[in-house]
Amino acid sequence: PYVFWALAIGMLISNTFGTPAWLQSAARTEFYIKTGLVLFGAEILLGNIWKFSGYGIAISWLVAPTVIVMMWLFGTRWLKMPNKPLVMVLAAETSVCGVSAAIATGAACRAKKEDLTVAVGIGLIFTVIMMVAMPPLAKWLGMTPILAGAWLGGTIDATGAVAAAGKAMGPQAEAAALLVKMIQNLLIGAVAFVVAIFWVSKVERDANARRPSIMELWHRMPKFVIGFVLASLIASIIASTEAGAPFLKSITSQTKQLREWLFCLAFVSIGLESNLKDLARQMTGGKPLVLYLFGQTANVVLTLIVAWLVLGGKIFPLPPELVKP
Repeated sequence: PYVFWALAIGMLISNTFGTPAWLQSAARTEFYIKTGLVLFGAEILLGNIWKFSGYGIAISWLVAPTVIVMMWLFGTRWLKMPNKPLVMVLAAETSVCGVSAAIATGAACRAKKEDLTVAVGIGLIFTVIMMVAMPPLAKWLGMTPILAGAWLGGTIDATGAVAAAGKAMGPQAEAAALLVKMIQNLLIGAVAFVVAIFWVSKVERDANARRPSIMELWHRMPKFVIGFVLASLIASIIASTEAGAPFLKSITSQTKQLREWLFCLAFVSIGLESNLKDLARQMTGGKPLVLYLFGQTANVVLTLIVAWLVLGGKIFPLPPELVKP
């Protein structure tokens, strides 16, 4: 698929002569992927999002907090890492949503810039590996597209990489992957809020420190999720009439092309930001890498178990087709 060629071209530039300065300002991964996701909302009717939300909440909101706690205990008690902010940033980056979760949590636990660099660097290396390796693994395991997409969305760190991996398995897998990841994104604000309270009351125990307000949840919530739901709502209203259905199809045929180009630019940008030599230098010492591997392994296994329980068709009814053929 084109997504892997886009990634390969970006990484080829970054790891040979380096990303030129004039091009760095255009490598806006977050902007491209979030704009594309808002457009993607028009392709999934709100009713299907609502019917799938329970599955996504079970997969995202059960596993992510569990992995954060496991990584915190493993890093501070087993590995005895003295840099506790780094442990927490790595835990959030691994279990929630990559860079965005790392930045939000880093601010909550007063992490240094170096801590963010290490966490994001490690995550970026394995994001690239997972987005390439997990789709063929899911096919080899015989997963249904929706089950595979949910597994990809709950484990791969970056939203752009989730889109790439899901797209490699078809539209149903892509939709399920992105829905799970966006539901997981909603945890960013809550995790940062809880970490801030935990830090000032337990880790540093500073009685004079400012307590975070409930508005932190709104400030840190990813706003593109609102745009995605609004686009889906508008599309659902249009599709509810007899004349609206073909009209919506003509609109989404155009927005889909624009979305594909935005995703393509996002994947090229991921490659342009992935310099393997620089990232390898950030993993000196070994313990951050061990912590990440422990957490990501737990994340992959637990997400697969929960996704199979809710989407395997043995216990709960299967969700609807998320995207019309």
